[in-house]
Amino acid sequence: MSELNMKEDLYPSHLNESDLEEKDLKTLRREAETKAKEAINWYIQRKNSKSAWSKFLRISAIFMIFAGGLSPILQGIEWFNLQDCQYGYIALALAAVCIVLDKFMGFSSSWMRYMTTAVKLQKALADFQTDWILIWSEVKDNIPTVEQNRQLLQRIKDFRLKMLAEIEQETQMWTHEFQSNLAQLERVTQTQPESLRPGILDLTVIHGLMAEQGLTVMIDGLTVAHTRGERVQIGHILPGQHDVKVHGMVDGKEILAAGVVNMIAGTTVELKLSLPINIQS
Repeated sequence: MSELNMKEDLYPSHLNESDLEEKDLKTLRREAETKAKEAINWYIQRKNSKSAWSKFLRISAIFMIFAGGLSPILQGIEWFNLQDCQYGYIALALAAVCIVLDKFMGFSSSWMRYMTTAVKLQKALADFQTDWILIWSEVKDNIPTVEQNRQLLQRIKDFRLKMLAEIEQETQMWTHEFQSNLAQLERVTQTQPESLRPGILDLTVIHGLMAEQGLTVMIDGLTVAHTRGERVQIGHILPGQHDVKVHGMVDGKEILAAGVVNMIAGTTVELKLSLPINIQS
């Protein structure tokens, strides 16, 4: 259920004029307190799911950033046998997704808004109940004077308006945040950071035509292409340094060629490898 739909759960009350004369001050007070408690419970109950999602996404982002930063270090340790530095890029990308998702869906911000609003409503309720006790302590024989009756009615009015003002402020904050997130998402989808644009690898494999069943191309331990020629282009490679391996079968033996390429964002980078084959003249 979206946040907009959940707002509709705070139903307004109906004023029945035929029953108004039968209601005394205490009944009106209890009705005001009931509406306040319903609003407080609404925010407290719904902050739990926001809190859970916020913590999950934030903790996931922390672990992903840690894993992404640790990947190049572990790759240099032979004992770990990590050949795929792409995993670091993937982990960092997932961390960014977690943070963006939390921001766009408003899990953390909604959690804080709900808690803040619930506390403000609880404070307003406590102030109202304290003021009511102070005023009612001066009432004799449970029959307020005209002036005391006016004070109590005015206090009920002020309390209900205060409660509605807090809810309205929270709703306006949510509306502003939602519109801001939509505008930011639109800007992000229209422009991609130049430094993160993938590049194209133009790979030439000398003696590649001698591979009887073609060549298998691997980048950072992942198979990305299979070709039967000496030249192949591979796109969507993230900027940075990558290990490139090519292997195939020549005369029934597996032949391997390897190299390193430094990809530059948004450009085509050439790499030449040569299969270690002795050609006798």
